[in-house]
Amino acid sequence: MDSGDFASRIARQRQVVTRGHTRSLAWRLEQLGRLEKSLQPEEDLLAGLAEDLRKPPIESYYEISSVRQELRLFQRQLRHWLRPERVVVPLILQPSRARVVAAPLGCVLIIGPWNYPLMLLLSPLVAALGAGNTAVLKPSEHAPRTGEVLAARLRQHMDDDVVSVAMGGPETAKALLSHRFDHVFFTGGNRVGRLVMEQAAQTLTPVTLELGGKNPCLVAEDADVSLAARRIAWGRFLNAGQTCLAPDYVLVSPAVRDAFLAVLQQVIVDFYGDNPQASPD
Repeated sequence: MDSGDFASRIARQRQVVTRGHTRSLAWRLEQLGRLEKSLQPEEDLLAGLAEDLRKPPIESYYEISSVRQELRLFQRQLRHWLRPERVVVPLILQPSRARVVAAPLGCVLIIGPWNYPLMLLLSPLVAALGAGNTAVLKPSEHAPRTGEVLAARLRQHMDDDVVSVAMGGPETAKALLSHRFDHVFFTGGNRVGRLVMEQAAQTLTPVTLELGGKNPCLVAEDADVSLAARRIAWGRFLNAGQTCLAPDYVLVSPAVRDAFLAVLQQVIVDFYGDNPQASPD
C-alpha cells in the first residue's frame, strides 16, 4: 500500500466496520482462520527471519507458534467473550435492565518492532480481528524480508479492506499517523513511543504503547548459583538480548558473587562457544 492510498484505504476499512459486517461471531472467526492459513507453510517466513536477523530456527518457530497459540485462544473463547454482560442499574433508572455489549472500534493501526517482527505485529492483529476491527499493519523497516513475505501472505489470504500492509520506514509511520485511526497499537522504544503518542494526539486517536523497561535479577545468598546463572544467561541472550523482558542487571549477594560470576562465564561458553558471534544460536 502506497502513501497516496492511505486515506482511501483507511476509509474503506472503516466502512467495513460501520456497515456492521464485522459484528458477527462468524465474520470474526473467518478472519482468524484466514490469518492462521497465512502462517502456512512456514519455510519462507523462517527464511525471512534468518535473512533479516540471523534468527536460529527454534527462536523463529517460537514467534510463529506464539501467534498460533493466540489464535487458538481467541477461536476457543470468542463466543464467550462476545456475550453481553448484565450490569446493575442505578436506582434512579429503575425499573429497568442494562447490558454492556462490546462493539468494534473501527480501523486500527498496528506498528510492529524489528526484534520479534512476526509475533509482536500479528498478536495485536489477532486481538483486533477478534474484536471486529479492520487493521493497517506497519512492519519494521529493519526486518524488510520478513515484512515482504508477511505482506504477500496476507494479500493472498485476506481481503485488503480488512487487513492491509504499509511497508516503509519512519516517513511511512509519520504519514500513517497523520490520518485518523480509531486506535493505534505501537510496540517499540520509549523515544519513538513518545513521538507516536504526540502525533496520534493531533487526531485524538487512542493509543496503546508497549514499551521497554528495566528488569533486574536478584541472586540471594542461599540461591542455587548454577541454576541462577543458567536462567539469567538464557533470559539475557535469548533473541540476541533483544527482548523487552531480558535481564538488564544482576544484584548478587557478596557471599556468592565470585562463585556466580565464575559459573555465569562458563554457562555463556557452554551456550554459545568461545566465539559467540559464530554461534548458530
